[in-house]
Amino acid sequence: MLMRLAATQNKTPAEGTFCRSPRSSNPLRCIFSTDLSSTKLGTRHATYSGSTERRSIEQARTWQTKASVPDWRDNPQDTLMLRIITASVSIVCLTALASHAEVIDMPRNLDQERDRNVPIAFHLPDQTDARPLVLVSHGGAGSRHGMYALASQIATRGYVVACLEHVTSNTDNIRQRMRTKRLGFRDALLDSAEDMVPRKQRPLDVRFAIDLAERLNRDDSRFRDRMDLSQIAIVGHSYGAYTAMTCCGVKPVKIKQDLTEPRIKLAIALSPQSANGNFFQRSSFSDVTQPFVGISGTRDISGEGHKDFFRLMPKGDKHLIWFTNANHFSFSDPSGGPRRLPNPDTDVTGALQTIVPSILDFYLLGEGKLDEENRRDLIKQSLGGKVRRIDWHVN
Repeated sequence: MLMRLAATQNKTPAEGTFCRSPRSSNPLRCIFSTDLSSTKLGTRHATYSGSTERRSIEQARTWQTKASVPDWRDNPQDTLMLRIITASVSIVCLTALASHAEVIDMPRNLDQERDRNVPIAFHLPDQTDARPLVLVSHGGAGSRHGMYALASQIATRGYVVACLEHVTSNTDNIRQRMRTKRLGFRDALLDSAEDMVPRKQRPLDVRFAIDLAERLNRDDSRFRDRMDLSQIAIVGHSYGAYTAMTCCGVKPVKIKQDLTEPRIKLAIALSPQSANGNFFQRSSFSDVTQPFVGISGTRDISGEGHKDFFRLMPKGDKHLIWFTNANHFSFSDPSGGPRRLPNPDTDVTGALQTIVPSILDFYLLGEGKLDEENRRDLIKQSLGGKVRRIDWHVN
């Protein structure tokens, strides 16, 4: 049975109505978590003080800049691959958060089988008993320090959060493509999206990260018995959404290897990929049995294509959360600290910090409810500013 839920700031519209606020004529502004100092879209990369592995929030700092990026929905010819590759385009500001004790940054974790490094930043909650693990996968040109505000909020709710860095589609990799192939930033992202290496290796990074978490939980005094690895979720944006979808059983085109990660109990994809054949096709979605949440908006790059998963996955614990007027970059994470970034879409990311942890609580901790009344309450808590309407469909 399909349940539909809609809410606005002032009233609940009748079934089938559609609310839209005027579209801004200003160019989309976004923040790239990337070191592209030789380009017009450049930023200065993060610098840190303190231990190479263990840093408190107070010790970490990043530089920031802004870049004007057009609305790619107005340029269909540019959307073929950019739809999924565009980064979790945030610059991280790792400054003090009173309720979040520490981040343990592990930049060197060698997967010997693949001869591949998988950097991970762990966000630890205050609780010291065994807590569920939430994996976070960044978008193209991102890093393990992206999606910081959401990761931090999830950690404060009592989860161990592991933010992965995928080295064949991260900041440095995009810079290398720009330099060696003489590409602009957008073309470097498209080049990365067409490359089968990151498509295959990203889900394997997730598999390695869970294996690593098992070893840390057993052998490392900083982590020992702090993770409940029977309860694991993954959250990803853009190319990270592809990663989350593939890990939960969506079959990518052109890859025969089964990349499903059965230890993952829940996947949350921000800007999930469509079934247009670039990454997935209609038959790709037929085997997904675990709970899945896709979150997108009316101005996201592929438009209605972001709803394909909801129509094609088997019924049962499938959620589509749809933001009116949100675009692809609205789901990018601005910052977890008090230092303000230029024009971050904090209304949408703030709503995510309300909705996503509540979904995790329900599926990983068995706490709370996600019935129609409770979903409506979560929507009401999330409305404000640019967020004037959210539709939450359950299948």
